[in-house]
Amino acid sequence: MPDRGEVLSGLFGAYRLAWFDPSGMAHFNLTVEGFWRSFFAAVLVAPAYAILVGMQLAAETEEFNLALVFLVEAIAYVLAWAAFPLVAVVLTRLLGLDRNYVALIVAVNWTAVLQTGAFLAVVLLALILPQGLGTLVVTLTTLAILVYQWFVIRTSLQTTGGVALMLLLVDLVITTMINAGADRML
Repeated sequence: MPDRGEVLSGLFGAYRLAWFDPSGMAHFNLTVEGFWRSFFAAVLVAPAYAILVGMQLAAETEEFNLALVFLVEAIAYVLAWAAFPLVAVVLTRLLGLDRNYVALIVAVNWTAVLQTGAFLAVVLLALILPQGLGTLVVTLTTLAILVYQWFVIRTSLQTTGGVALMLLLVDLVITTMINAGADRML
């Protein structure tokens, strides 16, 4: 588990990257130990994820088994945090970018905290806005998050925009498949 200083440094690096400042990478612990400790970001993201899942459930009219929902969503959450790093280890090796694999995963993990926090804030804001405007704000924020994620991938791997886009799409497909599987189980 990272200490407070490493968490704050990781979050500051994520913040700098959100401003499209590549120097944000200098704030991450890019060692093997930093790689493993960056998964602590999943702990920081979990409450926001739980709120988003709860909001989705509250909007549904069907009854649901809370224990089953908790189990399925917990498994999907862990899978989502593990799947991209596992696929990325293979893809970065095939692309000759494996020297930057640790930087990629560390950056992706810490930036997930900001991305999820921003998304939750906008979803909550959308609740008080007129429906059309709320939908527009959520859509624009989603697009901004995708651009941010693309920049993080491109910067951390020190690669081209096209390669970064391909990895972003792979991440989206993996996440979509995991979420679809979880939804089918519920």
